Amino acid sequence: MVRWGIQRKVTNKIMAIGAHPDDIELGCGGTIVKHLEAGDEVFVIIMTEGEQGGHALNREECLNSLDLLGIQPQNIFFGSFPDGSLTDNNHAVNFIEEIINRYGITKVYTHYPGDRHQDHRNCSNAVSSAARRIPEILLFEGPSTNVSFEPHYFIELSEEQIKKKVDSLGCYKSQINKESINLPWVVSLAKTHTTKTFAKYSEAFAINHILKKDKDV
Repeated sequence: MVRWGIQRKVTNKIMAIGAHPDDIELGCGGTIVKHLEAGDEVFVIIMTEGEQGGHALNREECLNSLDLLGIQPQNIFFGSFPDGSLTDNNHAVNFIEEIINRYGITKVYTHYPGDRHQDHRNCSNAVSSAARRIPEILLFEGPSTNVSFEPHYFIELSEEQIKKKVDSLGCYKSQINKESINLPWVVSLAKTHTTKTFAKYSEAFAINHILKKDKDV
């Protein structure tokens, strides 16, 4: 017998992976907000505690920031790898891959590999290996991304979404005080691609790979 009723939306399982606290918010904070508003489930992995960069050792700034974006505490994972010495070795790859497989992740965001910070480069390389079977890996930009960054994938953000991103980054007082986070720059970056996209605000991504499966084209 056919039962009629309201069909629940099947959510996508989204994973954002950053080398340090604040990397994810800088690179794709607005996109995370947009995913959550669409009903997708979002998970994050922060590979290090950011101790060499003066991040709060109790994770309070990071957890408050991710909470403002709307990420559930049980969906936040810390690798606690050594800040400044992150590598794309078997240990890092297996750590990421195990979480990806456990939660059935369908789309991944991480660093662009062309970056002046070695942790960002190695995080990107580790994710490329760990998420090789995931249909989509998109690569975000940040303050230390090389000028070679050439995006081909853009996600439009509303005024409310960019404000939520900026508010979340405002939680990182330790990084704002040392000028590692510049909130006006964050807004300016979101306007950078206006002439290409005709969107007032957007986040831009390079593509590791995108695979359309089954009937999707």
